[in-house]
Amino acid sequence: MLVVLLIAMTRLTFGQETNPGSVRPDYSRAVIFFHRLQDALRRNDREEISRIVQYPLRARLHGKLAKIRTRQEFVKDFDLLFDSSVRCVILHATDKSVWGNWRGFTVDGGAIWFDDISPPGTNDDTDAPDFWTKGKFFIITMNNDSFYDCKAAK
Repeated sequence: MLVVLLIAMTRLTFGQETNPGSVRPDYSRAVIFFHRLQDALRRNDREEISRIVQYPLRARLHGKLAKIRTRQEFVKDFDLLFDSSVRCVILHATDKSVWGNWRGFTVDGGAIWFDDISPPGTNDDTDAPDFWTKGKFFIITMNNDSFYDCKAAK
């Protein structure tokens, strides 16, 4: 009995049977945002993607941690930020690949993180009925310059 319980808990924890992001009340909004990102990336629309980034953006450039401080820096370094591995993960992710926790939302192994960012002072009461609807989603971190075992390659 204990073994069955441990297996069930492991599957729930790692999202093999359910999507842990779906328990956050703003999950459906996160998926809509992610679709917008996927569409812009398919079109290679650097300008649109630069408008959905929270600056400074934490990422890696040339093997080092970096902060991308402006839209201009982001557009200039776009191909380094959205390297082939990150592009593959994002473009081949499904709604079930999107999951969230207290840090925000991501896909698969954390290639990109995004979250609902609220203007200061507008989203203070977590029990308020509109708590999960006041903000706007932005990309907050990229874990580029890493290898991701993209499912499309299999």
